[in-house]
Amino acid sequence: MEGSPFSITVPEAVAQVRARNGSLNAYINTRLDAALTDAEQRATEPPRSPLHNVPFGLKDEWETLDLPTTGGSYRHWNRQSPNNSIVFDQFDQAGAVLIGKTNLSDLGLAPESTNHIIGPTRNPWDQSRTAGGSSGGAAAAVAGGMQGFDWGTDIGGSIRQPAAFCGILGMRLASETWPLHDSFPVIPGPLSWMCGQGPLTRTTEQMRAVLEIAAPRLRTGTSRSFQPRAAMLYAPESLGQWPTFVADVTPHIETAFDASVQRNHGLPKATRIRNIYSAVWASHLEDLVEADPTLTLTSALTASVSALLLGPQRGDRRLHPQCAKLLVLMALGRVTIFHNRKRALQGADLVRDQFRALWDKGYVVVAPASTLPASLHGQGNRDHAEVLFSTAPGNLADATGLSIPFGRFGTMPRSLQLMGPPGSETELLDLADRLISSRDADPALTPQPWP
Repeated sequence: MEGSPFSITVPEAVAQVRARNGSLNAYINTRLDAALTDAEQRATEPPRSPLHNVPFGLKDEWETLDLPTTGGSYRHWNRQSPNNSIVFDQFDQAGAVLIGKTNLSDLGLAPESTNHIIGPTRNPWDQSRTAGGSSGGAAAAVAGGMQGFDWGTDIGGSIRQPAAFCGILGMRLASETWPLHDSFPVIPGPLSWMCGQGPLTRTTEQMRAVLEIAAPRLRTGTSRSFQPRAAMLYAPESLGQWPTFVADVTPHIETAFDASVQRNHGLPKATRIRNIYSAVWASHLEDLVEADPTLTLTSALTASVSALLLGPQRGDRRLHPQCAKLLVLMALGRVTIFHNRKRALQGADLVRDQFRALWDKGYVVVAPASTLPASLHGQGNRDHAEVLFSTAPGNLADATGLSIPFGRFGTMPRSLQLMGPPGSETELLDLADRLISSRDADPALTPQPWP
């Protein structure tokens, strides 16, 4: 497509969906015949934008009249949206063609995209492993060549982690600059500041094109002036399966920034940040559950206990067991050590202030996107605590966070992330271009062919 950074056509995407979605399970619902009809019509029109006739998907949290919007929950498997979301409207008006709604975890909560509607999304690099969550269907569909781009949400790493697991780019846009509208279930007000949205693509050029189209109606908040000057490394105490993180990334970061890497970040330890993040969730458990109009705290906990004790076949299907386990853990935290909302939010404010002090000095924070490869199916919750060491800081700080493929865990993709202040997406993409150029000059880090 002339003038577009995307080469995939709608017929090619539809063919890939028909050939691969049965095994990858990336979509909850599709509109393949309608997409082909749309493509034929748009081929007769002058191009509206660089996204004209580009096939795309939407994480199934964004309202669409043409397809149900389930939020990944069996409770809403056939729910009809009251309106189209601004997200859909922007891409549709730019001439992009919706292929389908991509899979996610129940309530968008668990780190694997699995639910009682269609089951688990499988990683296109290794189908025995998850594509991550909660935007796992989005990441698998982009990596698997079934669509050009997707638009996800990220309240705990839900864009950056699946992108890392599937070897693509994923950007969490700060809620301060890109406030959410028209998502389902609605993110409760006391937690909405942690939830960002953003694109998943294969290249930085594609990401720039998607952001350019989305910005006029979605980038409605404030942003901070930012001039990147240097990089500050931030690594969790445990580096999991990436013990050489600092040595691996330092020369490439120094090349990209043309400056030495700093490590005296002054941020809380990753364990402390994860505990603050857990405290915010647990102390706001009622708000989270009751944002779903079909649940109360009592009914959610009752369904959770049933799902966990009786399993996915015989248990209460109102909640998937992976989501149920997290809700029960939050409830235990709520009645023990994480009951104080004010203290939890004060901790979050401290993290945000410390990140912003670094940004005020021109530092981009560089961290692993995950210190582990994609989990085997069913083990995502077990690994979730370690993955949160890498992703939760960006949510507490309301960072602009960009996940970039960087080497491999054996046969599985590995990624790092850049974190900057609200509104710094252009600056991070400029740095990413230089970082990718340095990465690609290193034979040990050359990306493998797409799966």
